[in-house]
Amino acid sequence: MLKVNPFIPNSPAYYGMFIGRIFEINTLNKALNQTKNSNPTHLLFLGERGIGKTSFLNVAEFFARGEIDIEEGKYNFLSVRLQLNEKMCLVDLAIALKKAIEREICKENAEIAWLKKTWNFLNKFEVAGIAYKKDDPDKNDTQIVQDFIYSIIDTVKSLKNNKITKQKDGLVILLDEADKASKDLNLGSFLKNLSESLMSEGENNVLFIITGLPNLRDVLLESHESSLRLFQELNLKTLSKKETSEVINAGLKMAEKNNHVDVEIDEKAQELIYEYSEGYPHFIQQIGYSAFETDSDNKISEDDVKLGFFQKDGALELIGDRYFANLFYKEINTDLQREILTIMSENWNGWTSREEIKKEFSKKETDLSNSIRSLIEKGIIIPKEGSRGQYRLQWGSFAFWIKNHDRAKHRK
Repeated sequence: MLKVNPFIPNSPAYYGMFIGRIFEINTLNKALNQTKNSNPTHLLFLGERGIGKTSFLNVAEFFARGEIDIEEGKYNFLSVRLQLNEKMCLVDLAIALKKAIEREICKENAEIAWLKKTWNFLNKFEVAGIAYKKDDPDKNDTQIVQDFIYSIIDTVKSLKNNKITKQKDGLVILLDEADKASKDLNLGSFLKNLSESLMSEGENNVLFIITGLPNLRDVLLESHESSLRLFQELNLKTLSKKETSEVINAGLKMAEKNNHVDVEIDEKAQELIYEYSEGYPHFIQQIGYSAFETDSDNKISEDDVKLGFFQKDGALELIGDRYFANLFYKEINTDLQREILTIMSENWNGWTSREEIKKEFSKKETDLSNSIRSLIEKGIIIPKEGSRGQYRLQWGSFAFWIKNHDRAKHRK
């Protein structure tokens, strides 16, 4: 009989997505309440790939829209979500935000003439296909920033003054992958200008929740040295062994409900899922999915987890294709850096000394120093605090993938 697999590795929403995130949810609740009362502190969620940043944006969206109650009851914000990329300029962001707001308002009220009027400064850009020519860059940028900010302010006024079906608490703007923001976007500077303008206009009911890799802090600082002061910074952590088991059991409980069959998992299998996933929520989902597919007797064992992880098209290969291949062959610039990672992968995610790497490294010591420094800056290897010259890979599964992947396939 075909069974419905409860694990959802390709979706940012999954069973047990609140597990291990109680502090973050409480922080979100306070931020929404403060924003409703015109005193927002924007939220900055940082974390490595697979840690659940996009999933937490889903949680934020559910609460902001009132789809899930929190302690104080339901909120009623207009919530819009955008994904940033390195090619996006301020005009792109403005057009994307306008369209997202328009789409959300249309769900409640088809009459959005006021919105089109509010954002009419974008007409010339949309007609021209965003062909933004900077004859006088400073003047153009200043005017666009000003028009953009006033459009957001006027939108918030309309949302609060019952010009749509139901009066809103304000506007929540969720920005995913903000670490990819281009220098041209000047994200930190724009957010600071917007925050000050909202306050001066008495319309301070806008909350930004942005996520990204840890280098997002540098992206904001480079744009404006004081932009980080706008945010409460939270670093999403991996789940504990107990929390990993809770996620797995939540999935199996849902499987029992859907399939009318009780699927068990033994303790060693749960420990192995934690060991392979290292508590990264997406990895837990993928490994759980593969183990569930491999199981044939409704009792997920250690062998089921191992087979599901290492087999062709198994969890390791799928996680690698999604998270590691681009990192290893595109974000890493040189074969020397890849050589260092290959040497370190022999030690899985254990600590490897500089001397151990040096013994196997094929080039000069200066090349070694430069390559290690670059890998640390990219967050791909981690130096050991208090111990000079000791490093480990960010993920143990990355080590497995380096040793087992098809190099010809990913070098294309």
